[in-house]
Amino acid sequence: MPARPLFLFFASSLFLFFPIEWGYRLAYGQTFRGLDVLLYMVLPLVLVVGLLRVTKFGWYTLIGFIFLLGLQDLNRYYSAKGNPLGLFSHLGIYLFSLSYFINPRVRHLYFDPKLRWWRTKPRFETYLPMITRCDSLWDYPVMKNISEGGCFIETKKLGSITETISLSIPLPVPLSVSVIHVEGEIRWISGAENRTGMGIQFKNLTPKDQFALREFVRLGL
Repeated sequence: MPARPLFLFFASSLFLFFPIEWGYRLAYGQTFRGLDVLLYMVLPLVLVVGLLRVTKFGWYTLIGFIFLLGLQDLNRYYSAKGNPLGLFSHLGIYLFSLSYFINPRVRHLYFDPKLRWWRTKPRFETYLPMITRCDSLWDYPVMKNISEGGCFIETKKLGSITETISLSIPLPVPLSVSVIHVEGEIRWISGAENRTGMGIQFKNLTPKDQFALREFVRLGL
């Protein structure tokens, strides 16, 4: 599965605009108050780290930052101490970032560690046939890699993100079971021409199947 979403890096890095902007103003002789240093230098850096680490602290800092800076920007604008261009550039960052981070699938990443697929255990390349069923539709894709937490299947029959799918994974050698039957949730979709398929997160593995899967991954079969 892919690493942390690239768009998350982009949306988080936008907040570096604030310390860069104020560093520029400092270079041109503008003086800082203590509150300005906190709001425009320290807090944005803390926010970027929190967002990139995908923590609840990062999410709450985002809301607090936009609230505090929004009030500060409006105060500067209406007291004629700021220029409209600065206000609108800040508003653009607020609106763009919120439109991304408030998306339910992105927001849930910050509150449910199970959804952070880039932190899953090591996975291994495979080339195993398997059987899947989504509603009443059956498919016979190829599993390209697997870990204890999920797998990537190569198929042209793509479902929807968060959709539940049933998987039957035949093991190349008998362990405690010969076939693992498990439910999975579609976590991401690849439409690349040479890699069309879906990343699946396993759900509700039985202890017996979990043990077989752990052994399967450990042996790198």
